[in-house]
Amino acid sequence: MNHIPASKYGKNKIADILLKYNYQIKIGDILAGQIVGIERKEILVDLGFRQTAYLPNNEILINLNQTLAIPKFNEFVIVSYNFQTHLTIISLRKLHAIRLWERFKQINYNNIILFTELQKKPIWGGKLVKFDELKSFIPNFHLPKFYRRKRTRNELLPVKVLEVKNRKHTIITSARLAFFKSYSPSLQTGVIQKGYVIGIKPFGIFLNIYGFRSLLHISEISDKRIKNINHFYKKGDQLTVKVIYINNSKGKIAVSLKKNQLSTSNNG
Repeated sequence: MNHIPASKYGKNKIADILLKYNYQIKIGDILAGQIVGIERKEILVDLGFRQTAYLPNNEILINLNQTLAIPKFNEFVIVSYNFQTHLTIISLRKLHAIRLWERFKQINYNNIILFTELQKKPIWGGKLVKFDELKSFIPNFHLPKFYRRKRTRNELLPVKVLEVKNRKHTIITSARLAFFKSYSPSLQTGVIQKGYVIGIKPFGIFLNIYGFRSLLHISEISDKRIKNINHFYKKGDQLTVKVIYINNSKGKIAVSLKKNQLSTSNNG
């Protein structure tokens, strides 16, 4: 890769300012520069330094390709700098992500559903999804089992924002809560639903209702004392239960199998 001195193309006002104030290159800085060359693998940009900066093809947004031409000015973010060789790598893609992040922080995301693309890249403990150029992490607990096993990418997946960490530009989301919200009209307190047993514990039974894990506590199975739930139920059994508790913020559902609960709802 040839290093072409920026001085070859003449100084501009931006370069004069950088020299006047003895600017020190820092990763993450956003600077304006002039496109001075277009090669097969990168675009050459004059930022007013000793050498031209390099904009690799993978750091160019596809929808901006047509606007990059000599001698156009644009803004770029510095993503890499070698103090020995003065090699500077810049990016339009990351600049776009930075501006998206600033806009995203201004959105009231508590009550909105984002439609994201499932990423193929494996990550421990969950999945990565992307909306525009912003990436988000979904912990496995907040991901339906079907998507935990799925390895395809570019599939739309609705998510609800759980937490935004400004320091590391990290967004934590939940697909389970997004699906939960879409089914909320059918999952209301007092509604009778059918569910399948997916797990049995000493303290109760877990049912699958609309794809959500719902708890049937041992105290809500019968008015009589039950010593061993496994004597009465097994995985795959279908039960008709009443929804007695819903936590929309955490996606938790509690149900009851007691006859008086079911009869009260039916009579209502």
